[in-house]
Amino acid sequence: MSALEYPPPASLRAAALDGFAAGYGDSVLELDRAVAAAPGPAGLIDLTHGDTRAFEPPASAAADLVAAVRDNDEAYTAYRGSESLRRRLAPRLAALLGRPVDPAAELIVTPGTQGGLFAALSSLIGPGDVVALPDPDYFMSERIVAYLGARAVRLALDVAPDGRLSLAERVLAQAADARLLLFSHPNNPTGGVYAPDTVAALADWVADGDRLCIVDQLYCRQLFEGAEFTQLGALPGMAQRTVTLVGPSKTESMSGYRVGVAVAPGPVIDTMERVLAMASLRTTAYAQQALRHWLDGDGDWIAGRAAEHQALRDPLVALLRGIPGVSVASPLGSSYVFPDVAGTAWSSARGHGSRRGDALAIALKAGGVLINPGYQFGSGAATRFRINFSQDAERLWEACARIERVLRGS
Repeated sequence: MSALEYPPPASLRAAALDGFAAGYGDSVLELDRAVAAAPGPAGLIDLTHGDTRAFEPPASAAADLVAAVRDNDEAYTAYRGSESLRRRLAPRLAALLGRPVDPAAELIVTPGTQGGLFAALSSLIGPGDVVALPDPDYFMSERIVAYLGARAVRLALDVAPDGRLSLAERVLAQAADARLLLFSHPNNPTGGVYAPDTVAALADWVADGDRLCIVDQLYCRQLFEGAEFTQLGALPGMAQRTVTLVGPSKTESMSGYRVGVAVAPGPVIDTMERVLAMASLRTTAYAQQALRHWLDGDGDWIAGRAAEHQALRDPLVALLRGIPGVSVASPLGSSYVFPDVAGTAWSSARGHGSRRGDALAIALKAGGVLINPGYQFGSGAATRFRINFSQDAERLWEACARIERVLRGS
């Protein structure tokens, strides 16, 4: 057998999520391939990620990176990250997360929060384990769970029009055999924020079942007016059960630096370090130093960044709600909206020649807009898609006009 004929290992085949074919017509992998291969016009507007030119990173990030390269003091760091950097970050993270952070034992610098997510899951679950995962949630979470041989139990998430999230007790009961709860907060893709009583109920559920929790809080600093954000790891007894992932990739537009951090109990950090050591030895040492001034007295800057995004959010939500048959919750954080087109002709792709979950995404791409299709985020999102509205305003409104034309069939 030649290398060209060699099949991928079972772990990668599992990560294709073949089980989604029952609801979406094909595996997630094949649906993604179909969307990527579909033609799009010149001038395609990509709304799958934020525009770091429209919203630039803090000036300190590049200055600190250049200084690290110039000084050449820490080309090699501990696998869990620069000791001096961890000492800088620990008190700032403690203030953000509402709990003490030991820089030596409870903190690791990761290759973005994605690298932190993979390392954390690899440290806590294995073949046969069950993971409770809201539906919808971050598009890579279930793929990694499946890759590691575990199984995700999807929990239907209630998203109120004002962006408040809740999980009913009867829904949690569906994951009674789960050993781990995994979720994003604010939620990716809806931008919703969990109501404080829901966070408290989740903490009780984790503790009562002797479970652990991973919470991806990549957007926890970009919150909008009216958001009540509860830090799960700060609730009584939860610091020793919770892995919290944070980083500057989104709110601070530092995605290209590929740096993030995880705060967790010491034994979990030890295990995550072993995973990271096998994957990459360490997070890129010079890039780590771009975090020197992260979280350092930047409250006014963050407030301004959130206000700029809220100024886009409000007209965007109004515009989408003005399209006949479209509904959307107003996000309380992040830069995502997750509109539902169930009231339009796209409520079923059947009328458009296909029942596949990629049909709407392909039509929108042909119409000039690239979005994240709903199937990526869970089993119950056939009529939804995600928009990242961290964009230049003129391009965003042009993209919305194109979306409306496709949805109206004009």
